[in-house]
Amino acid sequence: MDYARLARSHRADLEAVLRAVAQQDPAALRTDRQRTAFLLNAYNARVLERVLAHPRARHLERDGLFMAFFQTPFPVAGTRATLNQLEHGVLRRQSRVDGAPVPSALRALRPSRLDPQIHVGLNCAAVSCPQLQPSAFTAQNLDATLDRAMGEWLASSRFARWDGRTLVLSSLVDWFGGDWETRTVPLGDALLASMPRPRAGALRQRLAGKTHLELRADPRVRFAYDWTVNRGR
Repeated sequence: MDYARLARSHRADLEAVLRAVAQQDPAALRTDRQRTAFLLNAYNARVLERVLAHPRARHLERDGLFMAFFQTPFPVAGTRATLNQLEHGVLRRQSRVDGAPVPSALRALRPSRLDPQIHVGLNCAAVSCPQLQPSAFTAQNLDATLDRAMGEWLASSRFARWDGRTLVLSSLVDWFGGDWETRTVPLGDALLASMPRPRAGALRQRLAGKTHLELRADPRVRFAYDWTVNRGR
């Protein structure tokens, strides 16, 4: 991400987006697609603003910025929310976030079900995040854009790479594997089903039939996440 260009040429545009996020009428978000698209855009725009507010940030974890980025409330659809609340309490429909119940005004913004592909739509400004999409989500483009983003992520080294004989998977698989897994489809199979065919062929032996817990326990698999800020070089 070219944050310098964003600050120099498009800061007013970003501020206009954040005002629109703050002023959004929640009653106008009638469908799951409308709500999900709005929430993904709100999250991603706020992350961009947080990076501009911390121009010296280089590594979110080492710089101690998790609270400033993810636990600081901002205006959303007539109420206030943190990024963690939007991700976990609204999109992931959890009842408590950061030790507190999710407020009723935020629960009212929830889509009716959890779509695990939100994890490739959200961008937290880290190098290991799935790539930020080049245009905003809309109710009309949501499914196609998330499908494309999922395929791109699964094909990339952000999702998986080899370190000798060890398969290094994104920590998103560890943290949120249960979001993809169902009683009848284990995590490994769910990921393979969305993967480009050549990539699936290369990883099938390690992933096929494996549950979230089995991948966690596999000594040939480890998880990693690079919290370096995704500034363009």
